[in-house]
Amino acid sequence: MIKTDKFTYSGNGQTFEGVIAHDTDLKGKRPVVMVSHTWMGQSKFEEDKATELAKMGYLAFAIDVFGKGKRAKDAGQAEELMNEALADRQELLDRLLLALEKVKEHELADSKKVGIIGFCFGGKCALDLARSGVDIQASVCFHGIFDPPGLEQEEDIKAKVLVLHGWEDPFAFPKDIVALGYELTERNAVWEMDIFGHTGHAFTNPNAKSPDQGMEYNALASDRSWQRMTHFFEEVFGTK
Repeated sequence: MIKTDKFTYSGNGQTFEGVIAHDTDLKGKRPVVMVSHTWMGQSKFEEDKATELAKMGYLAFAIDVFGKGKRAKDAGQAEELMNEALADRQELLDRLLLALEKVKEHELADSKKVGIIGFCFGGKCALDLARSGVDIQASVCFHGIFDPPGLEQEEDIKAKVLVLHGWEDPFAFPKDIVALGYELTERNAVWEMDIFGHTGHAFTNPNAKSPDQGMEYNALASDRSWQRMTHFFEEVFGTK
């Protein structure tokens, strides 16, 4: 049975509230997968992804980087919350590292096997955590935004990186895809990208219905990207 629980954690003078999901029929510690949210804040979308990951045998943690109770009701609020978080990329990274630290303390967490996935803004977060050089095993970016954090990080990226992206995404153009490839290569990451043709931003979200703005759900790309992530984690964590 899949069990989900609110998970409140604090640090740096702030309180955050995420959701932990796990399969109660499994015994012992298991690999951890953090789920980083879109610009709307931690929501049912990420909780559902955490539930699916829990069904695969992972301890899934839908994290919160905006702060407890900070959830957007519309695009205007989402932009405000996201821009606030992006105003200080070191602070954003500190929030990601705090979530990592707290979930590794969970009684079911195998702290030696940790990964992160993220969607849109959350994809940027997944990349930022990998870019920090922290010792995690995997980072998966779904239709993310690629601009580097500008924190003068030069050490090798330890996490294996998987980028799942739409070729027609207006928030990260083909030139940005190439730039990210060079960046990951220069920092000795083990990386790969799956780029989906005729696919824009937010392709995993059934509620994305703004093709004029380059944001539209694509069932085929959504299914294929999730399958690729599934196999990627099986390879990285040895969970086949």
